[in-house]
Amino acid sequence: MGELSNTVFSHAEEFVQQVPLLVTSSHATINRPAITLTFAQSLDGKISLPGQQLLLSGAESMAMTHRLRSMHDGILVGIDTVICDDPQLCVRHVPASELTSVAHPQPIVLDSQLRIPLTARLLVGPQTNSRLKMPFIVTGPDHDPARRAQLEQMGARVVVVACDAGRLCLGAVVRELRQLGIMRLMVEGGARVIQAFLESQIVDLLIITIAPVLVGSSGVAAALSPLSAPIVPQLYEQFGRDVVMAATIQHNV
Repeated sequence: MGELSNTVFSHAEEFVQQVPLLVTSSHATINRPAITLTFAQSLDGKISLPGQQLLLSGAESMAMTHRLRSMHDGILVGIDTVICDDPQLCVRHVPASELTSVAHPQPIVLDSQLRIPLTARLLVGPQTNSRLKMPFIVTGPDHDPARRAQLEQMGARVVVVACDAGRLCLGAVVRELRQLGIMRLMVEGGARVIQAFLESQIVDLLIITIAPVLVGSSGVAAALSPLSAPIVPQLYEQFGRDVVMAATIQHNV
């Protein structure tokens, strides 16, 4: 991604300031943070290819996503995303004047079996850049103690929560994160994490980037099953070739 103009960065800032739920933590409670679910999808609703990284966002909408990251205390992904994409989960696409002062969110990985590679950038990056934060790795009770010791020796924080049918209980996850000081949580994926949060009825804000791309039937869908609650659009904005929608989910209707 080449150098972006100040106009692009200003557009990103203007957009996030127009979304009321982004400029307040009022939806945070004693039991959970305020939660933003965000992802990029193709026109046919796909977010990736099986086992492959698929970059859908253009430079302009990526700048918006990184501005979003700077407004959240934590950013959460599933272990499949870490293994497939090896993300950094930090704030990079902001004006050069902010790069040395911007607050990076706390990386959080849902990893019930502690499968995160020891070479993952989330673990290696903070060793060479002191401004980056070592990840919280949320796991289940049946994890490998030796693997946990390795991760903790590297500086990661391993958080243990209950599981249900082999899957981490999201209610327990967000309670623990709130206790650890996460007031605003940004959830980025992958598909199973997106679906779990959509079904949990704890998402306060939904921000979807729609790219003018058709992936086809081999792609991984953003939503694996229908959502019964209505989605209520709040704002649409064009960023380069992409369209971004900010919406709420009208639960209990």
